[in-house]
Amino acid sequence: MGKPNPGKVDNSMEPALGWLLTEFECFEPNPKYGWDKRGGGVPKNEWKTIEPKKAPPVGDLPEIIKRILERRWIWAGVSEDSVRGPITIGTRGEAEPEMSDTFHPYVRPTNSNINTTFGNNDAIASDWKIFKQIARTNAVTFRGDSRTPYEVITRAKGFFPPISRTDQYYLHNNLCGEFQLYLKRRYNRVLKDEDFVRAVSTAPITDEDKALLVDYLMWRKITEREAVHLGRMVENECQKGYISTARSIDTSIEFATRRGGNGWLYVTVVHGGFMVPWGDQNLWGSGEAEIAQWGPVPAERIVGFSHAKGYELDGPIFFRPSFRKDEPEAFEYMYNVMSGKRP
Repeated sequence: MGKPNPGKVDNSMEPALGWLLTEFECFEPNPKYGWDKRGGGVPKNEWKTIEPKKAPPVGDLPEIIKRILERRWIWAGVSEDSVRGPITIGTRGEAEPEMSDTFHPYVRPTNSNINTTFGNNDAIASDWKIFKQIARTNAVTFRGDSRTPYEVITRAKGFFPPISRTDQYYLHNNLCGEFQLYLKRRYNRVLKDEDFVRAVSTAPITDEDKALLVDYLMWRKITEREAVHLGRMVENECQKGYISTARSIDTSIEFATRRGGNGWLYVTVVHGGFMVPWGDQNLWGSGEAEIAQWGPVPAERIVGFSHAKGYELDGPIFFRPSFRKDEPEAFEYMYNVMSGKRP
């Protein structure tokens, strides 16, 4: 197709791009297409998988998943009629309070964020053998994010899975809400935001804060046991070890703009990604044309981006020169789709 026409960068975009103007080429969208010419939404299952020519072999399952599949994942619980008997605290003559509390049945550690029912509804994930039926591939995909390219590529150094995040924003705006829902589902307890922040962000002083911190740390351990479970990631990314990308540009724009606002669409290169089945509830299907990357997508494998507004792209299109030269077929496809071409 040749090199597309150079695009223009508005001064207002410079804070969002920073030094990236020296690393990426800027192009005008292909005039043959256009979001105004595109028509209505495109069924997400119509988007094909674009495989890069230069990528390592897909290889075996990640080692951590292979170890899980080799084990027998059996979880045991106490019956609802069981109660905690007298518990002695301390061994040097301190008070020995009695704790009598009805056992609360286990519940899923995170709440499902999609309207679907999966074949496995156990409180703790047990359907690990389905991994053997999930196809894997190298792929050039899309991912939506509210953060700017400078924040994602330069500062964060790529996309990293939720389980690796330790920042206060994620603690207060993601983990807090999930933990609140867990307490409500299992214990019918209501936790205020300020009580959560005080207990987990400072040295707990009161007995209530200490007990809350213990509950939170136990919940973290339960969620971490499901970090590699693809089906639970499809339901809720909280504390999972995957980065979710998509074959469908529409899926990613919806996530970037929170369905109607402003955000950024990124082009990513996934190595050994898991192809989330299309709409198959017995195989963890989501209906989003997802390809999930186990572990991070480093900055060098973010090869393109554009600004999104509403349900379309509204600015110039940026690509790494190396991607355009090394993957001409993938570049042409992604560039045209980002210009408004239907699959």
